[in-house]
Amino acid sequence: MRWIALFLLLLNLGAFAWFVTTSSTAGSAAQVVSPSRAAETQKIVLVSEMSPEQLPPVEEVPSSVTVDASGGQLCTLIGPFPEEHLGQDIAQRLSALQISADLRGIEMPGQMRYWVFLPPLNSRREAFSRLRELQARGIDSYVIPKGTLADGISFGIFSERDRAESLTAELVGKGVGAQFREEPQTHMERWIILTPGQAERLGGEFWQQLQEEHPKLDRRRNLCSEVAS
Repeated sequence: MRWIALFLLLLNLGAFAWFVTTSSTAGSAAQVVSPSRAAETQKIVLVSEMSPEQLPPVEEVPSSVTVDASGGQLCTLIGPFPEEHLGQDIAQRLSALQISADLRGIEMPGQMRYWVFLPPLNSRREAFSRLRELQARGIDSYVIPKGTLADGISFGIFSERDRAESLTAELVGKGVGAQFREEPQTHMERWIILTPGQAERLGGEFWQQLQEEHPKLDRRRNLCSEVAS
């Protein structure tokens, strides 16, 4: 009996030791992934699995090239320069700052004029024959020598629209088929042209200093296509 009791005691001790060892190993394995790491793992989602609403917004890269409402690129103009050497000096200063600057003559719009005329006749001879008739009636006129109205009769060019309309009505009342049209006047000016993006590279100090040195200079923007050489 004593041996049987001793055998049972040893058997119980062995079972207890095996149970403790197994529990310890299982507990260690359970700690391999902590709750916080497990939570982080659950947060990983593939972009392909996300809906469009979950995707972050894409930032737009600002552009330094300025365009107008129609999409045309805008150039910056500095001027006008009454003397060419002044424009050349400023263009050289800009070039020293690695700014592409081009001094050129640009045809600028001027005051509108109004031309009263008789449309071109069939030949120069017919034009002069008609001119003599008009002058014999005391109507001041001359033959237009060239241009789109060559061999027509001119009755004058006016800066006021009212005067042109009044003379046209007077001539029509006399049986002369006169007409009038607008004649936009232009003149050449020297301007420095900066291509798109160049003006934005200059700091405010440059523009302030330029304005102080040359207060009469203007800075404006225009479509590059309209100031192209």
